[in-house]
Parts: sequence; structure tokens; C-alpha cells
Amino acid sequence: MKNQDTDHFSLFVETCEKIRLTAKKNEKIEIISSYISNLDETSLFIAVLFLSGRVFPAGSNLTLNIGFAAIMQSLSEIAMLDSKDIQNIHLKHGDIGAIAEYAVSKKYVISLFNQQDKLDLSFLYRQFKKIATISGSGSNRNKKEILKGLLIACSPLESKYLIKIITGEMRIGSVESLVEIGISRAFGKELKNIREAMLISGDISQVAVLAKKNMLHNVLMKPFVPVSFMLADAMYSAEEIIKYYKKPLICEYKYDGIRLQLHKFNKEVRLFSRNLVDITYAFPELVKAAIETTIKMTNTMLPNQLDFIVDGEVVAFKNGKPLHFQELQKRLRRKKVTYDIQTEVPIYYFIYDIMYFKNNQLLKKSLFDRKDILSTIYFKEPIINSSYKIVESIEKVIAIFNESKDIGHEGLVVKDPLSRYHPGKRGRYWMKLKKELDTIDVVIVIAEYGHGKRAGVLSDYTFAVIDEEDNNNNYNNDKNIYEKNITLKTIGKAYSGLTDKEIYEMTKRLREITVEDKDNRILVKPEIILEIAFDTIQKSDRHDSGFALRFPRIKSIRFDKSIKDIDTLEKVKQIYKNQIYVKHKKI
Repeated sequence: MKNQDTDHFSLFVETCEKIRLTAKKNEKIEIISSYISNLDETSLFIAVLFLSGRVFPAGSNLTLNIGFAAIMQSLSEIAMLDSKDIQNIHLKHGDIGAIAEYAVSKKYVISLFNQQDKLDLSFLYRQFKKIATISGSGSNRNKKEILKGLLIACSPLESKYLIKIITGEMRIGSVESLVEIGISRAFGKELKNIREAMLISGDISQVAVLAKKNMLHNVLMKPFVPVSFMLADAMYSAEEIIKYYKKPLICEYKYDGIRLQLHKFNKEVRLFSRNLVDITYAFPELVKAAIETTIKMTNTMLPNQLDFIVDGEVVAFKNGKPLHFQELQKRLRRKKVTYDIQTEVPIYYFIYDIMYFKNNQLLKKSLFDRKDILSTIYFKEPIINSSYKIVESIEKVIAIFNESKDIGHEGLVVKDPLSRYHPGKRGRYWMKLKKELDTIDVVIVIAEYGHGKRAGVLSDYTFAVIDEEDNNNNYNNDKNIYEKNITLKTIGKAYSGLTDKEIYEMTKRLREITVEDKDNRILVKPEIILEIAFDTIQKSDRHDSGFALRFPRIKSIRFDKSIKDIDTLEKVKQIYKNQIYVKHKKI
């Protein structure tokens, strides 16, 4: 039976303290599940957001925009602390939440809030929304007044977590993945179903409420909340592909660009990279073109009053040829993409899939059906509806592969025409065919200082791939950074392929993520992704993967990817087995 006090902010705060005070993962999950199981839908919606380190749901345009200075001024006015007091407290506690707890314990202002009542989650959330919508002259003053009112109404411990929520610095070990498990246990749902719903929705508050209502099957995509991208596996010859599928297949060029998800709702457009980061700023011409999109129905071109979410690849393209991937990276390194940059690095966005169209979610429709829907949409350049061909013979696959390479693309992607769109899943629905030996995406785990002209800069990088069969992570030095345990195995070291400028910039980035300094080398958090080219793969006891790349070289730094996008040890094994010299080696 639900206790009427469950939505009190004080109970949320007590729960957070319990989570903070235990280091055991299972105990944290049990605390979370026990707490949220008794909440009504409104309080559940809010509580899982706060526990996950969010104030508003993913995709919301609302932001609090309350800075450190405004918080400290509010605390100072409540507790009559002078700047020296604040400095001493900051040095002692470090955490701004702890500063708030101390300051409120010294407050002299009496709350006008009814002391017999308690702050509840719903009231707090309404106040946050009010703060987020304040604008214009005097907005900072008005925001601060609301914040002061909340702080005055709080107990010292409540003020600590109020500020932690506002600043997004919960730091209690309650990452989103633990909240997902807590939801699973609280409402008796399989964890895989919770995580599948998260891949589609991206909004943990929506998923939690649907789990409580036993309606996970109704999970919906939301405007401007990116869906996890469907992923492709790899095969290494046209013969292997045709023999495996034994049916007609959709065949498209494999572009060497940035995977991009485009959301258009009403007249607003937002663009998301493969690691689900908003990079709308980098491609202003795509925003303009998307708004001018039309649809053909009964021989009439209708204006842009249509909503959609599409999947495709942005490619730097000039004089009829794709440019090197690193040219495209120039776009991502600038806060503002000027007309000059657009002219220097012109782009096309090749769309090859659609997940949402005119209020309809399309994930469960076949690829053929999704392609049919795409064919009714008329995009403005530089957005292009990617062409495809139906293939069912080895000869046809080889011919299109050669055609793709002649243009300057990487190869082919071959797709099962009956496949649905599987967010975040890698399987044999889509298969890449690049070349006999593929490039692989890896993460840097160790960096070493160079010699000669490279003395003083970190120029030699040991890199790793994911081992999906091992659950122990030797390189996960901060368990709060990643939502899932990821085991990394080293596969090689590279020191060629980057310019002097790139090495200098890389050195700065690596020093910022140093975990341990060992004189001439450093261990780093696994955050920087490289695309590595190589000649062959050989077995080796030099690396804990059991393999080594022969003559590895850095093809590009993949700013658009995160650790979850790197390749696996299983892929390395597959490439090894498919090498010509291994296939024909006599045992």
C-alpha cells in the first residue's frame, strides 16, 4: 500500500544518503528499487530523473541556467556568510552541495513556507520549470529569489541535494544504468526489456512510468531525443554474403563520413552524432534544407508540415568526389561554422533509413516499407535520398563494390530487406563489405612520450578493443563514467598517421584524462577513439588480446564516436581467420 509521504523531498534525500553511504552495487540497486516501487506516477517520473542526474527529461528544451555565482550569493544572503567564510567552507568541503548544507544550517531567515508541510517532489519540479521559463530583464534576480525560497524551506541535508540536482553533480553512485536495474526490480520487468525501451525512448522517466503501468510495449520515440543507431556487422567477401543470405538483398554504398540522425518537428531541426551528441551547430545548411522538405501525394507537392526522424551519413564532398574524413572533422572543431567553412568543406547528407514519419513510429516496419516511405519525401540539397540496388549474385555485389570504390567511398553495406530497425543492436541484418582487411575502431589506454623531434609530446598510443566475453575491466578507472562494465584488451601500438598539430592537441587531451603517470608513459581513461589501418593481424603474446596488428597506422581520430562504438575482439578474430594467408595455411 502506498504511503502518502512517499513523494516528500525529505524521503528522496534520505534515499540518496543511503545510496551514497554504500559502495556495494547490489545494495544501491535494492535501495533504489525499494524507494521507487512506492511512488505514484508523477513522483516516479521526477524521482528517476533526479536519481539519474537530470532535472528535465532527455530532449527537453528546458534548462535551469543557475550558475555558481547565483548559488553562492543565495547561500551568502541566507546565512550571512561573507566571502572569506565562503572561501574557507569551499576549501574544507569542495562539493557545492556540502557548502549548501553548511550554509543552510547557519541560516537566519525564516521560511514563509508552512513548517507543518514538507517540500514534495511535484512542488520542487514545478519550481524548477518556473525557473527554466524565466527570461528577459531581471531574470537572474527572479531566478535567485525562487532559489532562495527553496533553500530557506529546506533542511540542511535537503539543501545539499537541492543544489546537487541543480548543478547535475549528484555523485552518489546512482548512474542511469543502476536506475534502469532498479526500475526492472521495482516493477518486475526483465532488464533487457527496460534497456530495449531505453534504446527507443532515451527517456528514463517515460520508461519508468510505462514499466509501472505494465505498458513497456507502448514506448515511444520522442522529438529531439536521439534513438540509438542500428549497427552493422562485417563480412569479408561477396561470396560469403550471398551464400549466407540466399535471397535478394538491398545494397548501398558504404560512406566514409559521420553517422547522423536528423530530427525535424514543426520547423525545428536538430542533428545528433553516433554517440547521441547534439551537433546541429556543425551543419547549418542541413537545418535549412530539412525545413524546406516536401512530400509528394496524389501528384501534389505538400509544404513542410511533416515531422520525421531519419538516419544517414554526412560526407565531405567536392568536385564530384568525397573528401578525406579528416576534412569533415574541421566542422566539429568549430563553435560556429561560417559560410567560408561551408565553402571549404561542402557536404552531402545521404539518408538511407527513416524511423519516424508523420506521427508514426516505423521501427517495426520492414526495410522495404521504410524505403518506400523515404521515396515519397523530396529533400533539398545537400540532403539526398541515398540510392540502392537489389542484388542476389556474387558478380553483382563485386560490380557495385568496385563502383563504390571508384567513386571514393569505402565499400558496401548489404541489408536484409525484411529487417526492422533495431536501435543499438549489431547483427546480421546489415553487413559491411569494405575490403579484405578492414580498418578497426579502437580506444587509447596508454600514451608514451616520443623521441627526437617528438620529445615532450605524447605521440605513441597503445590501444584496445572490447572483449565481450570478459566482465572484468582492467581500464575502467572511474566506474561512474560508463553505464556498463566494458572489458578492454590491447591489440597494438601506433605512432604514425597524425600531423604535428594533431599530436600537440592529442597531448593536451591525454594529459587531461590521465589516470596514472609512469614517467615516460601515462595510463588514461578510455575516451579517445582512433580508426586504425593495418596490413595484417597476427597472433602475439605481446598484448593481452592474444593478437597484434602488423604495421598499424592512425587513419583518423574519431571525435564522433565513444567507447561503446569501438570494435570487439571477436571482430579481430574474424578478420584474422579471413586473412588469405591463414585460410590457406597448412596445419
